[in-house]
Amino acid sequence: MNAKTKNIVFDWNSTLLDDIHALHECTNKLLESEGHKPMTIDFFRAHYTIPFDQLYRNMGFDETQIEKLMSLENSAFHDHYEPMANEAGLREGAMDILSYASKQGVQNVILSNHLTGPIRTQLRRLDIEYLFAEVLAYASRALQFKDMTKGERLRRFMAERAARPGHTMIVGDSVEEIQIAREQGLISVAITGGCVSEERLLAEKPDHLIHSLHELKPIMEQRGFMS
Repeated sequence: MNAKTKNIVFDWNSTLLDDIHALHECTNKLLESEGHKPMTIDFFRAHYTIPFDQLYRNMGFDETQIEKLMSLENSAFHDHYEPMANEAGLREGAMDILSYASKQGVQNVILSNHLTGPIRTQLRRLDIEYLFAEVLAYASRALQFKDMTKGERLRRFMAERAARPGHTMIVGDSVEEIQIAREQGLISVAITGGCVSEERLLAEKPDHLIHSLHELKPIMEQRGFMS
């Protein structure tokens, strides 16, 4: 990557991979295993926060309950989630926009709170690994949310490659990506239909709000992400 290269940084879960129902269902499995009521998808989207300890805190759980749920999060959640992820496809328009960006000389990057190994497994399953310059995620369950933050991981990646903030767009389904963009001077694109409600995304004032990845192409054209 050089300073003139344009970059699109994609969140993975529920942004490119259509796994929102798997995430919702697996979270409910954890809650039910501890005797808690399951959440509706609307409640999930209204309260979703990363890391999940803050989600559980927002739901009113005490610290003892949160500690137990986070312990399960690091084990049982992944054990339930990964088989379901193996059945998930890409969100509509993902393949088209990734291929289009690549043909325009734009570098596609994944920035995720998930684990590098499982993401690359899914990229190979879906036959799209070749479309990405890098996968920025956690190396293991033991390091998840204990290593550097998602924003810091991206900051270091860009500094190492002398990437220009104005040449970098970040696309995600949560408020986290919008906040990272604001802190680092990036172009923010929020996509609905993922883990966070449209109302919460709008409240964070992203540069662009889309409902489908197909809508990303005119934004690329508008922002000069063309060869």
